[in-house]
Amino acid sequence: MNELWWKIGGVVACSAIISGAYGGHGLKKKVPDVARQEIWKIGQQYHLYHSFALFLVPFSTQQNIVGPMFLSGILLFSGSLYYISLTNRKIKLPPIGGVSFMAGWVILGMTIDKSLFLKN
Repeated sequence: MNELWWKIGGVVACSAIISGAYGGHGLKKKVPDVARQEIWKIGQQYHLYHSFALFLVPFSTQQNIVGPMFLSGILLFSGSLYYISLTNRKIKLPPIGGVSFMAGWVILGMTIDKSLFLKN
């Protein structure tokens, strides 16, 4: 299970870099509105931050909860912001994604296998 989350983290981090490259180069042609470009940038930042969080999932005793929380947060929060940026349509999913991120961090903090880090 540990290696699976590292693989997922690598793929998701790669997609965050691709999103950042598109946001920095191609998005301006499609979306000239600076405010909507900023929405994309926020989505991309949280996408990247939480792709790194996926690398921490194997250290949790509750991987089957923490990993999906981070993944659903990326999809619902960042994915929604990408959609809003591209279409200028408002949707109500970003707060749900934000709650997924928060839950993932709280559960990770409470279930981290401390024996991996602390030597007595």
